[in-house]
Amino acid sequence: MLRGLNRDSVAGAMFIAIGAGGLITGRALNVGTADAMGEGYVPLAMCWLMIALGALIVFNALRAAVRTDPTGSVPDVTARDSPLVVAVGTDPEGSVPDVEPPAFNPRPLLAVTIATLAFALLLEPLGIIVAVFASSLCASKAMPAVPLSSVLLPAALLSLAVLALFVWGLGLPLHALPRLGG
Repeated sequence: MLRGLNRDSVAGAMFIAIGAGGLITGRALNVGTADAMGEGYVPLAMCWLMIALGALIVFNALRAAVRTDPTGSVPDVTARDSPLVVAVGTDPEGSVPDVEPPAFNPRPLLAVTIATLAFALLLEPLGIIVAVFASSLCASKAMPAVPLSSVLLPAALLSLAVLALFVWGLGLPLHALPRLGG
């Protein structure tokens, strides 16, 4: 195996590749200026941030790979050095505890997907207040122990905040409530 080629360096390279792919794909988008942002301003900024994050991850991975101990050999990085094990801890003998990964639970994935679809499908016919409120209720079902009564007030406040920010503040052409008679 090549020295320095580990999961972190591969992950960083993937971030760089995805960011570069976004830059190549979005090269025809109008960037505009900070005062008058074009449709490509935020996506291209995110691509540059992904490239920078990927470069930072690769740099840290390579730096960790060349770290040496006093004898001049590359240290053996084991599971004990992972942040998960540090957070979980070790037993007094220093061995890594057996930690089973949690079983796959599709509930959060389904709840967020349904929340996104609810927002997209309800925005035009029912308005932004109802769409955000319904989307919040759907997303709250990602956690089974959350009672509906504890979600109603935050969902209502979020709906009003979105209305204030996007419709009143930014002046986006979205209607607040369902259109009556047409």
